[in-house]
Amino acid sequence: METRTKNRVYVTVGGEDLLQIIYFDNENKRRKVIDLSHPHNGKKPHTHHGYEHNEQDGIKGATNLTTDEKKMVERVKQLWYNHINGK
Repeated sequence: METRTKNRVYVTVGGEDLLQIIYFDNENKRRKVIDLSHPHNGKKPHTHHGYEHNEQDGIKGATNLTTDEKKMVERVKQLWYNHINGK
């Protein structure tokens, strides 16, 4: 069981190469996911929008990262790098 806090950002970690940044709304529904682990239509990393999405979705499909999302990715990568290298 997981506890989520409204309007927060979480990072899912799975090994050294799987990082997903997950944004939740004020109803604790997933608002968007930044996927760093694999490309989607040539975009890596990319953002999926909405609560439900998949790799074949349409209007809510993957987009390139915004400037703020790029900053978040760099922050997460740096924190993860520091963690795995004992800094």
